Amino acid sequence: MKTAGIMTFLHNENCGSALQAYALQTALRGLGWTPLGLDYRPSRAEQVRNLLSSGNSPAVVLDSVLRRRGKGARNTAGFERFLRERLTLSAPCPDRPALRRAAAGCDVLLCGSDQIWSPEWLNPNYFFAFAPKEQPRVSYAPSLGVAAMPSPRKMRILQKCVSPFAAVSVREEAGREILRRLLPGREIAVMPDPVFLLTRADWLALCGEPATEPTLVTYFLSDQPAHWTLAEETAAREGLALRPLAITAQARARAGAIDNPDPLQWLAAMAAASRVVTDSFHGAAFAALLGKPVTVCRRWRDDDAASKNSRIDQLFALTGWTPGAEGLPSPEVEDRLAAERQRGLDWLAGALSSALSADGSGEAR
Repeated sequence: MKTAGIMTFLHNENCGSALQAYALQTALRGLGWTPLGLDYRPSRAEQVRNLLSSGNSPAVVLDSVLRRRGKGARNTAGFERFLRERLTLSAPCPDRPALRRAAAGCDVLLCGSDQIWSPEWLNPNYFFAFAPKEQPRVSYAPSLGVAAMPSPRKMRILQKCVSPFAAVSVREEAGREILRRLLPGREIAVMPDPVFLLTRADWLALCGEPATEPTLVTYFLSDQPAHWTLAEETAAREGLALRPLAITAQARARAGAIDNPDPLQWLAAMAAASRVVTDSFHGAAFAALLGKPVTVCRRWRDDDAASKNSRIDQLFALTGWTPGAEGLPSPEVEDRLAAERQRGLDWLAGALSSALSADGSGEAR
């Protein structure tokens, strides 16, 4: 079988990131490919070099360092166990030469999903800058996460990084519009996040199908008082116990919290929930996949230049839910998800096949 070398987020200890990486590898196996996650664990020197080369100001670099220090303890062991047991990975790669060696035997290089193409950081390694130009590359649904590019300099960097790809897809319509301006004449597809490439049965088989509990699961990536008030009022109105999936300070302090869940604990709690309230794209995505009523809170103001609400807007478009309203399970949503799943699998299979005949410049031989 042909091998696809994958670049995506693996070690940010985020359940959505880990589960989308698992989904993409599982989907590739179903298409007859051997997946190989390139296990990028950048050294401190590599991290600093990437931050300085991505067009960020010194203030942004300093803010990144401080935010990472302030994250607090995470469930590193649980995430590492999930990656080790559920994914196929290369040897650890601390820098570009190691990534180049790990990718050398791959037939196609594949950018996975999540916000690996976010212009906030714009790490060239997530565009395979370390690989020879003749090695074919494809992107499957990476997210830019923004509605507009923040600077002309970053637009030039992004244009240079994406140009060599034989086939390009992104996760949101807003990202496609950005790339269309940078790559006129190129076809840019919008594809569903990899988690949608698997069925509900696939996900329940992974975590074990739990009995539904009278719980309202919250999964917040931010601590906004209005979101907590909404969750509390909804739980009280519907007679549900609040069950926070806790990665923020406020969530950890609440009764019934599951502190720093690993991906399987997170998935099992979502599957058992009666209702979900979340400000997370993947929280909302899994509510849709698992057939849960969900209230999606917007984490940013829509007039914020740094807003990443486009991810949520794309999800509402995919499901047919009315933006700003809660998402409810229905046969129509199930049909939409099934159609998107097939569309994503068909595009991925075709893109990988055609990339085998690409010369690395984006033009077929």
